[in-house]
Amino acid sequence: MARTTQELTVVTSLNPFSRAPLQLRCFQAWKALGVRSLSANTDAEADLLLDMGLEATDILRLPPEQTGQAIHGKPVPRVAPLLQALPGTGPDSGPVAVVNSDLYPAMRSADGLSYWLDHMPAVALTREDCASPEIYGFADQSPYRGGLDAFVLSPPALARVQALIDRCASAGRMCFGIPGWDYVMAALILSPQVGGGLGDSGMLLHESHPTTYGDMGEFAHYLPDMHRLAGIADPDPTAAAAAFKSVIDRECERNAAHSRRVRTMMFTPPPARLPDAEAQALTNRLIRLSPTLAWACPPASIALLAARDRAEGGCDLTRARALLEINPDPYQRFAQRLLAILYCLDLQAMMPDRPALTQTYPPGNLHNATIRYLQELHPKNPRALKLEIALIFGAELVEHGIFNPRIYNYLVQGCETDEERRLLAEILIHAQARLQSAGPAQPHVERSSDAA
Repeated sequence: MARTTQELTVVTSLNPFSRAPLQLRCFQAWKALGVRSLSANTDAEADLLLDMGLEATDILRLPPEQTGQAIHGKPVPRVAPLLQALPGTGPDSGPVAVVNSDLYPAMRSADGLSYWLDHMPAVALTREDCASPEIYGFADQSPYRGGLDAFVLSPPALARVQALIDRCASAGRMCFGIPGWDYVMAALILSPQVGGGLGDSGMLLHESHPTTYGDMGEFAHYLPDMHRLAGIADPDPTAAAAAFKSVIDRECERNAAHSRRVRTMMFTPPPARLPDAEAQALTNRLIRLSPTLAWACPPASIALLAARDRAEGGCDLTRARALLEINPDPYQRFAQRLLAILYCLDLQAMMPDRPALTQTYPPGNLHNATIRYLQELHPKNPRALKLEIALIFGAELVEHGIFNPRIYNYLVQGCETDEERRLLAEILIHAQARLQSAGPAQPHVERSSDAA
């Protein structure tokens, strides 16, 4: 049965306190497709979103009791009452898509979603991870199958899911952004009562960022429903999650032809902003320091990401790594990890209010424990250990303003090429310029076992 774009309603929940500019851009992109777009929020959040440019008709206001405030300590929408608040399920109603707020729809029209409903009553879709939507192209494919980020339901399927979710033991806890809710929703869609499927979206772009939750203890509340709906009986939350990921993999492969077809017909890259002179200069500098960089990563993509980061006044090491760390070979990846760190430091150097550095860790920090854990994890693989410690070093330097000279020297000791030594030397120049102490930190050689 053919469906028009105008029938689709897209529902999400914007968070005005975290990564709001990206979410707002995604929300406006949905509206530009001509669909009805709604953000489900409490009154307090809604007022902030109105100040950010949303219209009153863009917001589906939820009372506090319909959020997870009392359970999870934050007003994320509870899924069951949110589904009940969605447009009706009568013969004149259109389909509904429930999507995460940081998904950018890189599609010509919302038929990229409603296409699926011509082949199944409902579908749960994966996202496409990328460093930034601006630099994602048709040839770039990186579906994330560790979870589901969008749920598209025909009116009959929505009515069935509304009825089925009330029977779930976890219905009272299921909230946006809380581990487990997407698995239960996917299991409901796969149930015989609904008869839907799972697939790779191919067009819902998700910008890589640090994981904001990892509480597998919360996932334990969903195990009875996963057992009843999907036959996953493992009592361990981590093992149960891995088992359902296998289900996601299987179903996405089964529907791979649909994913390829709709992506070919509908994919449209986001409009890219032009890089400014400073962003281009940063790119040229990195290529001079690492001549092989241009072979691994298009210079235009680096310049576009730098332009975007400069416009937003910040940088994100996770996003930089997603762009620059494209070679799984540890011989190459160490240099690429250093490049991501240097990219962020170069960006921070362009900012008038860049923070100072310190060599002092805050009380109660877990640095030593983390290093010891990594040493125990890789006792016979020094190259893998070096790669992991480089990530700790970069995160502390870029995100927390801490320079550890002992870790720096450990990494220098582990260099295997002139390129790696050259990149670390440039990182040291940045650190010396920003240290709070009177003089620059002079690195001293230490044994690798003393890296902590």
